[in-house]
Amino acid sequence: MLKVYLALGLGLVVIGLSVVVQNKDLSTYRVWSTVDSVSASPAEAEGEIDGAWDLWVSGSHGDACALALQSDIVRYPQNIDIQLYREIPSTANCDGDEAIFERRLPLTGELAAGQPPYLIINSQVWAISYSAGGTDGLPRFEAQELMPAQIEQAGLVASAEPEKVELRIRGVQAIGCDLPELYSMRVSAESVLLGVFNAMAADTVCPAMLVPIDDIVILPATEAQADALFKLNAIPINELEMPEMSPIDKVLTNILDVTVEIEKSETTRVSLDVQGEHPDGCDYPVVVTQARQGSSVTVEVYREVPADVFCPMILKPYQGTIQLEGDFAPGEYIINVNTYTQALKI
Repeated sequence: MLKVYLALGLGLVVIGLSVVVQNKDLSTYRVWSTVDSVSASPAEAEGEIDGAWDLWVSGSHGDACALALQSDIVRYPQNIDIQLYREIPSTANCDGDEAIFERRLPLTGELAAGQPPYLIINSQVWAISYSAGGTDGLPRFEAQELMPAQIEQAGLVASAEPEKVELRIRGVQAIGCDLPELYSMRVSAESVLLGVFNAMAADTVCPAMLVPIDDIVILPATEAQADALFKLNAIPINELEMPEMSPIDKVLTNILDVTVEIEKSETTRVSLDVQGEHPDGCDYPVVVTQARQGSSVTVEVYREVPADVFCPMILKPYQGTIQLEGDFAPGEYIINVNTYTQALKI
């Protein structure tokens, strides 16, 4: 056995989780259950911190084998991922009608902390809503559709945290809505199937544009066989190799106006109200750097965009407040924000 530090995705979601997957020791088969409904109830475990609740899952098995229902639960930044399955001996005779089940799963304070907005169980996803005015304080669930992301590059790199690695992902969402990435994982004897997804209501209308994905996720440890096949959506991943990532372009923001705000107390501080626009529609974080030499202050506002990413040809407005570092003595200064220059007298 080889400890493999992976935990993302759900390639089986794309092809369906109704398939039977042979388990590690080749004498059992892992079969995922069908989930019909979910609900929440107050946590029954004693000593749980605020925010914990119990999840009730109702569904069915496609056969009559009366075997223990097992579960694996992992928390990702934007979702809780749950596998519900049974390990069925290869010699078992499971002919017969489907069996109905109901299962209570405690969601500890650690799993429920921060009110994760989505829940994935096997091949289904729900949006979780938390009503501050609700009488019971429990979450509500609304069924959504999973939308697999288009992954262009992916690879594993060492993490600063012991016994963990980071998964680097680049690609695009196939829908134009700005939605969070959801992750989960399904493991069998032959493969670790990973995936990156979005979730949306069936009646949601999104722009016909691509939204770039550039994400690094820290993965908890799990175990799989040394010869297991690793896939992130449709891309095989070798855990020992990091695919070469495309170069990063430094894309400056077009600065249209700068308003200087002066705050005088024991010292004089200066902040800038900056108005501008990004020259494309890619949604990457804005980076602000500043340097000061004598009476000249230089500020750069830009985004780091992969060179091979397709960006929509639209202008996106930018507004930001930038606190300049240090104190400003009385005198004359030149403020440079990208190509925009403004004089300042204090």
